[in-house]
Amino acid sequence: MTNPPGHDLYEATLVEIGRITTTWAKFEHWIDQAIWALAKLHDREGACITSQINSIYGKFRALQALMIEAQRPEDVQSEVASMAGEAAKVVQLRNKFAHGPLDMGINFDTRKFEVFLRNVGVRSKELTFESKPLSVTELTEAYTKVSNLYERLMRNWAQIVGVSRIDLLSQDSP
Repeated sequence: MTNPPGHDLYEATLVEIGRITTTWAKFEHWIDQAIWALAKLHDREGACITSQINSIYGKFRALQALMIEAQRPEDVQSEVASMAGEAAKVVQLRNKFAHGPLDMGINFDTRKFEVFLRNVGVRSKELTFESKPLSVTELTEAYTKVSNLYERLMRNWAQIVGVSRIDLLSQDSP
């Protein structure tokens, strides 16, 4: 059985969307782990709590409050506040790809298959309802923003929690 026309383009787009969404998931997971560490919770118990915080905004609010309670240095608290502001923008980009329906179509001007992304949402009481061609550049830029945010968190993680993850894993109790 042969693949339908445009199949390779569609599959490549799905791979790139997967890179965006899984990198974001890793980013959120490390925030969860920072919350668990600062709250002195075992991973399983901590996951019972953080799995109920459905937004990145809520996770950062919890993280920042725990950092204050743990008296983490002001410069690290400022860095986390800055990351929270950046994450508030990047999550919108991630959501566009994670929740936007994809479709294939033919561009009648170029006579080539294109992947279209449907954007449906309400922001400030204004409806957005459109389908636009999805470019490789757009996917690459989105991945870069998500990846940079994740890497920024990783660079600062030990300072955020005050101990490396390896140290946490070697302990019998929090």
